[in-house]
Amino acid sequence: MVFRRFGLFFFFPFLLAIQAAQAASPVADATGGMVFVPVKGGCFQMGDSVGDGDPNERPAHEVCVSNFAISRFEVTNSQYRRFKPQHNSGSAQGSTLNDDKQPVVNVSWNDAVAYAKWLSLQTGQTYRLPTEAEWEYAVRAGSNESRFWGNNPDETCKYANVADLTAKKQWSTWTTFACDDGYAVSAPVGSFAANGYGLYDMLGNVWEWCEDVYNSEAYSKLPKDNPVYHGLGEYRVIRGGGWSNGPLGVRSSNRVGLSPDFGHHALGFRLVKSGP
Repeated sequence: MVFRRFGLFFFFPFLLAIQAAQAASPVADATGGMVFVPVKGGCFQMGDSVGDGDPNERPAHEVCVSNFAISRFEVTNSQYRRFKPQHNSGSAQGSTLNDDKQPVVNVSWNDAVAYAKWLSLQTGQTYRLPTEAEWEYAVRAGSNESRFWGNNPDETCKYANVADLTAKKQWSTWTTFACDDGYAVSAPVGSFAANGYGLYDMLGNVWEWCEDVYNSEAYSKLPKDNPVYHGLGEYRVIRGGGWSNGPLGVRSSNRVGLSPDFGHHALGFRLVKSGP
């Protein structure tokens, strides 16, 4: 019995070493062709400068961010499955969310951070979630209006996959935009017009995790330059609204906090790449 116990104890670290080596094995083109768009840093008015937001979006205040590069599209199922081949984004009332070019969903903040760390190890680059300030600077692309295309919600379906007239056929009680984007659930990434920085689906399609801990009063606590909230709090920030959201949810300044271990059928992420 002593020998058998010793043998198991000796062999167990060996198995862990094999598993660790397998996890670290390089994957050919681990990014799956992910493209990053350089964004020149600058200063902007962060928060609700229009008056259609919630108290946690105020006060609108000047924020400055440094140069960064952000993924042109949301991370897709195909890209994420290079990290977790078994991942299934699921479906919503019979409509699949799992096609290769749809954004990955039903991933938690913890999952998104783990993917960024894995991708960094695979490529020798540094990937992470965007800070909340970087995310809002990127979505606005120089705009101070409710959405990067303006304040008129009726123009939304040119630019974003949202709760629309197609979705209302399946979910009749939803409050929707008065336009039709042609998709009941998430669309393949890049299906709508880009913003001024050449970024797609920054609003709509799926919500996106950010780096920051969520705090409803963060805007009155953070510095002007490159702010990121790492204080106490049980939630992480999500931004952008998704395919199941109406006008109140799909705005550039809208911010929500969710548990970092929570996943949802309209919640995914995109990445920032640091360095060259």
